[in-house]
Amino acid sequence: MHSYMHHMGDFNTETLHLSRLERDIYRDMRDMYYANECALDGSDMGKLAKRLRCRTDEEVAAMQFVLEEFFEQQDAGQFFHYKIEADLAAMKALQVDRGTVKKNENERQRRSRTRRSAMFSALSAKGVFMEGLTTMAALYQACRDHGIPIPSGDPVTRDSVTGHGDGTGNQTHNPIPINPPNPPSGGASAGCDTSRQKAEGAAVQSGKGTDPMAVATALCAYFPPHRRTRLAHVAGKVGELMAAGSVTSAELLAAASSQADRLGLEGGRSCPSVIRWLRDSRWLDTVATAADGDTVPANWRATRSGVEAMGKRVGLPPYDDSGFRLFADYEAEVERRLAAQGVPA
Repeated sequence: MHSYMHHMGDFNTETLHLSRLERDIYRDMRDMYYANECALDGSDMGKLAKRLRCRTDEEVAAMQFVLEEFFEQQDAGQFFHYKIEADLAAMKALQVDRGTVKKNENERQRRSRTRRSAMFSALSAKGVFMEGLTTMAALYQACRDHGIPIPSGDPVTRDSVTGHGDGTGNQTHNPIPINPPNPPSGGASAGCDTSRQKAEGAAVQSGKGTDPMAVATALCAYFPPHRRTRLAHVAGKVGELMAAGSVTSAELLAAASSQADRLGLEGGRSCPSVIRWLRDSRWLDTVATAADGDTVPANWRATRSGVEAMGKRVGLPPYDDSGFRLFADYEAEVERRLAAQGVPA
């Protein structure tokens, strides 16, 4: 692909929680994905880092975070982005349609040229010689005037045609809309009635509904809108967890309900997507209340938000405001202060 539609509102909302470096790397990844029309090859992370010009430890760490946050690793180390895959599939389908239209048009032109040549020959046999640039309308009229049967068919379309739609001849490839774009959609479950989602959640918790899609829809109600993405995958993961006996639907919704306030802090900046919340078993987070009322998950070391919550307890600002270049250094400082202050972990 030489170009693709970049919705600035969607992109800004999707990357609110990223640092400047992480945001730039994510944009480069998207450009590479669209340009190559295939998933990112992560079978050799060193080569992938080199292709993305990530050379320092900080850049490599940022690259790995972005891959984990927005892409899904599948067999052979391929990193897939489902929205981009959908865009590529739509583009390829459009190319097939355009190819069919062009093929039909070429065939119509061939038949029309054959018909035009036959009319010139028939008129010449009658002693009537026409100019080479004579229009089809004039040829038809000359054939009628001299009693020559006229072949059926449409006139040829000129070769300089640039499109086959109902255009006016002045369209641009990427027209600028008159009205500003709508706010970002927020993902697959955006626009859903939150009250309906919570009603479904109440039905699930009461044992009246165990359908994975109903559970996933209800679960999304407790997350910020821009984190309610990939609903079908969320439903699949919910079904997988319930089938394995890892958790019940009621436990999932109860955990999400208890964490809803924390998930929505600062507009959901540190909130994981619903699918990542499930994969990381975040429903197991238990809340320990400190003396000052701050809350820190029991497994706080497993997530960035947990480390920042513990950092706040020991007197550190959030990572983005801390001045540390690497998140690993920030985490080490949290551990050091914990040991020095004797704060329970």
